[in-house]
Amino acid sequence: MPTTSDDVKRLLAEPEGQQLEFKIGNVKPGVIAQIVSAFANSGGGTIVFGVRDDKPMPDRLIGIDEARYTHAMRRAMQMVTPVPTVTTEVVSVDGKSFGVVKVEPLSGGLVQAMGQAFFREGDRNSRATAERIMRSLPVQPKDPELLTEVQGLAAALASQTIIIQELREAQGWKVQLPLMLLNGIIGAILGVLVTMFLT
Repeated sequence: MPTTSDDVKRLLAEPEGQQLEFKIGNVKPGVIAQIVSAFANSGGGTIVFGVRDDKPMPDRLIGIDEARYTHAMRRAMQMVTPVPTVTTEVVSVDGKSFGVVKVEPLSGGLVQAMGQAFFREGDRNSRATAERIMRSLPVQPKDPELLTEVQGLAAALASQTIIIQELREAQGWKVQLPLMLLNGIIGAILGVLVTMFLT
């Protein structure tokens, strides 16, 4: 069902939280990819673009440039693996356009953004830890040997997330790109292995 202007007004009246995030219109695709990963790994959620969080109402409602929003969303979704079900819309409210992105939860897998997995904790997105990955699994292995293997895979995936972030902070993006792509592939394989162990 399409999002209406009344739906957006209701969302704008709510505070950011576990299932709602507000962003200004010109957000970097990498940031959008992280939010999509966090929502998909934490029960789903909605992002509303065109809202400043440092101003009171109604000054915080700035709207979006539709072309920039569409381009950023397309690039962001190319950074996400596996791709969860995501609905993107542009909704007009009082003469301004707002981007509304609904992210469905992904069951049986772990969504990553550029090789990193994220989770939603209240109104914040946090990088995956081995413990958080284990808590997110739909089934916990009962066999002690299998549990140890799955815990090892979760620890490897969490370590990869930390390593990629450290590399990103230490180097320019052009130097990191091949490594990020390789780590994204490794992370996707690890995510599939965890899923295979539990099905």
